[in-house]
Amino acid sequence: MGVASSPIPLAASQARDDMTIDPTLLSPISALLGALIGGGASIAAAIYTQRNHSRLQRVAAEVAKRETVYADFVMSASNLLLNAYVHDDIALGGDEQHLIGLINRMRLFAPQDVVGGAESVLRAIVEISLEPSIELRRLAKKALSKSLDPDPLKKFSEICRADLDRIFQTAA
Repeated sequence: MGVASSPIPLAASQARDDMTIDPTLLSPISALLGALIGGGASIAAAIYTQRNHSRLQRVAAEVAKRETVYADFVMSASNLLLNAYVHDDIALGGDEQHLIGLINRMRLFAPQDVVGGAESVLRAIVEISLEPSIELRRLAKKALSKSLDPDPLKKFSEICRADLDRIFQTAA
């Protein structure tokens, strides 16, 4: 006996007929799906843009904070360095305390090489203070003839510039 092919049951045939989409509904459904996809893409783009903008603002604030502290340190250290060259007395006054405070403030956020550079500047100022003073005219002549020891602030400034450049590179 052979197996007779059975006709498709009536219920399955009706189910296939019911799966057709009414053409009048196709256009509104397509529009709704397009709006959902477009809206989702717009929301995702807005979230990405906001996060990127927030990150750039944080980087700008960090750079501004560091530049302020670094510049304040350079100005204070420059004054103390000049005083160390031309005065014989050693005192722990407000300027010296301010400089030490700036170094301690740098320890809160700056990399170790920046803090180390600031400590080297402070050490150089103390060492110069321990030497006999130089008349301002002789100091200027030595500086112009380049026989003066290298400026301790130059290396510190280069370290700070490299630190700020690293921050900018992380933002890019």
